[in-house]
Amino acid sequence: MGSCPAETALEVPRRRRVGYHDFLTEVDLEALKRRNNRWEAEHRHQSLLDRKTEELIRIAAYVAMRNPPHHIQIHVHSAHKAGATPEELYYVIDNVGGWAGGAARQNGMEAWRRVLRPDLPPINRVVELTDDSFER
Repeated sequence: MGSCPAETALEVPRRRRVGYHDFLTEVDLEALKRRNNRWEAEHRHQSLLDRKTEELIRIAAYVAMRNPPHHIQIHVHSAHKAGATPEELYYVIDNVGGWAGGAARQNGMEAWRRVLRPDLPPINRVVELTDDSFER
């Protein structure tokens, strides 16, 4: 498998790795193993849905909960690899974001941008502040 401790030291290899995995590898490897093995036992091969649909559901839930872009990004990537088109992903994020509010939509769109259009500038940035912003 991989060459880093977070990948090689696990009893069941992960399909994705984030900074949290590296952190747990350093401070509590046994907790990471328990978490990983528990997740695999609870989720692996138990779904009635295909991987693409599962990932779209996760994206919708995480956008609605206003999860940070880096967490949603993992699932945008997985859904895309499972066959979801950029348009389908955008549609899900835009619709759920419309119900959940502007911050939810922006987090989802930033995740979409990071995976599918990294050439575009980040969404969550201040473009311009002017002195007349406070004038009435």
